[in-house]
Amino acid sequence: MITDIRDRPSLSGEELTGLNFINASGGYVFRKFYRAGLRSHIFEVLSKADIDTETRGCTVDGIRMFPRAIPLKMFRILRRRFNSKEEVFDEINKYNLLLSFLGPECIATSDELMVDYTGTGRHQIVLCGLQEYVNGEILDPWRITGPDHLSDMYTALKVDQIPRNRWVDGAMHNISGFIDKIKNMIKESSYIPDLAGIGNLILTPDAGIKLVDINNIVHIMLDREIRVDDKGYPSCDVSVQVLYILETEILKKTIPPDDPLYQLFLAPERKEQVRQMEKAFYMNL
Repeated sequence: MITDIRDRPSLSGEELTGLNFINASGGYVFRKFYRAGLRSHIFEVLSKADIDTETRGCTVDGIRMFPRAIPLKMFRILRRRFNSKEEVFDEINKYNLLLSFLGPECIATSDELMVDYTGTGRHQIVLCGLQEYVNGEILDPWRITGPDHLSDMYTALKVDQIPRNRWVDGAMHNISGFIDKIKNMIKESSYIPDLAGIGNLILTPDAGIKLVDINNIVHIMLDREIRVDDKGYPSCDVSVQVLYILETEILKKTIPPDDPLYQLFLAPERKEQVRQMEKAFYMNL
């Protein structure tokens, strides 16, 4: 029996459909996503018809195929405890801030839902999100393989309708625009989203780039203090490192040594402190 959904390290599809705010009578199946979120339970929302085809197979040109069902949406249940509706609205406002600066072309958009959870025998406020599913390949800034990395991603995405060189040029253009939007968000709002997690950035078959982790947006202050997010991770500093990697390793930009953002956050002593904080964070997971 589920006592508190936000205390659970994981949640199965069967448990999910047993929640009071989920209607399991429709034509959809909820399947636990293979990547667990620190802040959310994450599920694929799938068509029952697609699940049937995945399970039973279908015949294509005389060959029996078992195509994996593609999510229609991604369903998130935030683990955070909310004590009031006002706290929920503050959380939703952060998402709206992100949307206003990056736009739907650069984030996985979401319909945020405030629900009444009664599984503990009392009423509790839970925030959920019905989020856009983004098809593509992970752009992992920590595993860039070299000057042909985007070309390699083109191969992995199996893009047929766009010539390789045009796709790579389009991806570089879109990554450059993404970085400009993040920097403008930093300048105008003093907030930065979490860019550091593996799987947070996705390159799409049409050469777009999207941020899919929309639940960790933190203050960025141009001072010497290293701040951590609500989980104790220095996501602000590491996200700035990601920006630098994208600019220098993907876009091949030469960054002026007096760039105020990178000069502060990439100072050798600070980077070493952040590295030690990251190490301690992962050891305590």
